[in-house]
Amino acid sequence: MDETTIINLLTNSGLKVFGLDSDFIYFEDPSCVFPAFDTLLEYAWIAILVFTAIMLFGWGVLYIKNGVKIDTLFNNAKTLILVLCILGVVKSIVNLVYGDNLFAKQCEVKQVSRAAVNELLELRNKKLGKSDENILYENFSVIDSGVNYSDVTNEVLPKPTVETIKQESVYSGFKASDIKMVESGKGYVIYVKQDGTKIKRTGGTTAWRTNNPGNIIKSKFASENGAIGVAGRFAVFPNEETGLQATIKLLRSSGYINLQLRQVYHRWAPKGDGNNNPDAYANRVSKLSGVPLNKQIKELDDNEIMRVARAMQTVEGWTIGIEQKI
Repeated sequence: MDETTIINLLTNSGLKVFGLDSDFIYFEDPSCVFPAFDTLLEYAWIAILVFTAIMLFGWGVLYIKNGVKIDTLFNNAKTLILVLCILGVVKSIVNLVYGDNLFAKQCEVKQVSRAAVNELLELRNKKLGKSDENILYENFSVIDSGVNYSDVTNEVLPKPTVETIKQESVYSGFKASDIKMVESGKGYVIYVKQDGTKIKRTGGTTAWRTNNPGNIIKSKFASENGAIGVAGRFAVFPNEETGLQATIKLLRSSGYINLQLRQVYHRWAPKGDGNNNPDAYANRVSKLSGVPLNKQIKELDDNEIMRVARAMQTVEGWTIGIEQKI
């Protein structure tokens, strides 16, 4: 079953899915109470602000109607300010007693084997017989950050039907050594194999057409890390794996390795470059990968940095188009 279907099934089961790699699916610990705690605090502050507004309105009415002395009103205001100040330091007091930053505490990331999930789904298919996968879950359309990154680097061309992909996308298993060169134009990339066979990719997004999950710009770095051509301003890699490894190597390069995750995308996708929103980008990657925003790249193990790269692949856009022999 494809990755999108698996994620939708788990999401509809009430799990917060961060992402997945070739071996595991990562999701938020369903028993974690921190999200509910944050929500409770938000509602508590709203209640306090509403209560404060009502008090101020009441005092104003009393002052106008009954001629309350200004000294009384001033004393009440001082009391209110004192209460708000105390509430303002509650967070620091709680963290001091707790011995850690309770309010920044994140839920533990759990993992489950993709093989186990697929095994369960196979058992379900055997039990239910032939059925349409499209009815397994409700497909909600949710806008996460309001930022359409495809406007910047991934113009989405008409998406082919599933039937077209199944019939024509039969050359996806590129080996890096199989591809000797590429040709490109607006909306297409042609991969030329060692035996002269040409495979043309159209539709989908730039990242997919160029096998460039991180949308790495053409550069000396890209050439030294497997790029075999260019399409517009982007490097073209011979296969997805090479492009993904280039993304990881760039993250671990001197320009990024000492940065926190929240800082990475101010350099990777700077605000001045089109409609980029680096903070929204970082938040999305953090949610998908389960890696905290304040963690430095040099602190990430191989598993974590792969999850970050896969999350970036999702944020940058990875829509499959049509692939055919020409």
